[in-house]
Amino acid sequence: MNNNFNVSDDKKNALLQMASQKLGKSPDELQSMLESGQIGELTQNLDPKTAGQVNALLNNPKALETLLKNDKLRAMLGSLGIK
Repeated sequence: MNNNFNVSDDKKNALLQMASQKLGKSPDELQSMLESGQIGELTQNLDPKTAGQVNALLNNPKALETLLKNDKLRAMLGSLGIK
């Protein structure tokens, strides 16, 4: 997997926070799993469609960056107190 994302720390932390709520793991645990390549553990409890979408985003930096620029996502993150 290519981890050469041009994502600001704020956006990365927001994504980790949002993912931690959905996956039941702390942001630090998620960061560690991503850095060590343990992506399979992150998606194993997701339904196959969602797991595929997550893996597709993780493997496509441009798609992830586009998602992070989405106004609806930013509004949703803001409503959760994530900046």
